[in-house]
Amino acid sequence: MTPREFCQEQLLLLGDEELLPAAQAASLEILHSTIMNDPDGPTFEGRLKVLATADDADGRTVAAAGRVAKVLLDAWQEAQAG
Repeated sequence: MTPREFCQEQLLLLGDEELLPAAQAASLEILHSTIMNDPDGPTFEGRLKVLATADDADGRTVAAAGRVAKVLLDAWQEAQAG
């Protein structure tokens, strides 16, 4: 499964109703900044790892993106192991 396919699947699983507006925006930003360039798996994982370290000190929007990235990273790693 490519990173693009993975993220599309994850967003379908989450469903718009379950995401807070900040998380929706963060998800779209992650997709735009990491997936539209079609990275390979290791590059995608590396980008998620960097973004997942963001916290409130980095600003509200970046922190929200960081939380979404952490969830995506955990799911990605689990999918790769299985």
